Amino acid sequence: MTTLTPAKSRVVRAFTSSLELRSDGRTLVGIAVPFSTWTEIRDLYGTYEEQVLRGAFARTIAERGPSRVKFLAQHDSAAFPIGRTISLREDVNGLIAEFRVAQTPRGDEALQLVKEGALDGLSIGFRPVRDSWSADGTQRTILEAALAEISLVNFPAYEKATVTAVRAASTPLLFAAQQELLRRKEYPQ
Repeated sequence: MTTLTPAKSRVVRAFTSSLELRSDGRTLVGIAVPFSTWTEIRDLYGTYEEQVLRGAFARTIAERGPSRVKFLAQHDSAAFPIGRTISLREDVNGLIAEFRVAQTPRGDEALQLVKEGALDGLSIGFRPVRDSWSADGTQRTILEAALAEISLVNFPAYEKATVTAVRAASTPLLFAAQQELLRRKEYPQ
């Protein structure tokens, strides 16, 4: 059954991400949401499996664009953002996001934690617009969602919501991580 979720319901979902740091040293790229991946969720609705389908963020991207989607740390909307979202696109793997990290103490700290592999999760804050539940209420599919923010987080809900690797100028360890993702066909092309 397809339902429209009440407009005031804002939810958060976190995903492990392989973040990629571009050669400029301040641009991160990662999978903010993997598509068609079932994940166990525990929230006000109870315990169930959830997946997000490709196309769920098409309207957000078209109407709001990336500049209106905030880039935060740990969903802390009371603090200043750690940077800005510069690109959002959907592909077969998921919602691919690109961020420019601010040259501030919080931005620098976040970048260092990503470089060291200590921070690798991405999480989204969104409002479900259209979803579908299985007849027994054990599975939910997000068909459309209004994306408000993306955060770097410690503990992701979706295993594949990751910062896609760290691509800094000639860092052998990071290059090896990218090659492993390519070998496993998990690195976005």
